[in-house]
Amino acid sequence: MKIHLLRHAKTEQLSTSGKDFDRKLKERGIEQSKEMAQFLLAQGIEGVETWCSTAKRTRQTFSYLSDVLNPARLEFMDDLYLCEQETFLNKLWDLNQVNDLFIIGHNDGLSDLASYFADEMIHLSTCEYICFSFSADSWAELSRATGIIVNRFRPQA
Repeated sequence: MKIHLLRHAKTEQLSTSGKDFDRKLKERGIEQSKEMAQFLLAQGIEGVETWCSTAKRTRQTFSYLSDVLNPARLEFMDDLYLCEQETFLNKLWDLNQVNDLFIIGHNDGLSDLASYFADEMIHLSTCEYICFSFSADSWAELSRATGIIVNRFRPQA
């Protein structure tokens, strides 16, 4: 089993609505997303169930990856918006399938989740990707230090 974690691309500091949820990608974030799409294409990562926060910046990041990822199943989730590691873990432990999973979300929750799986401090920058492999028979078996980092990438843009 593998889990692919991606922090959204670089965003504007403020939104026109004044709400953090509505912040959109900067031009640099768009370039990061395009570069990430090329990386994922080269890695052959496609057809993976995908969870994405409903925030504007995560949805925009996904929009640049959607053709490459071509998810077998896509779910936009309100509860992934700025969620903590505990929320991610509870959702993972409740999964009844063993398919690979791709998550597009936010910090600090994503970095905390990556740190938990690796049992080392990991900070994901904007549009940074990390992939873990697990030798487990179900998501419920995942715990601290059970993940092996198999890939990590951050666009140069």
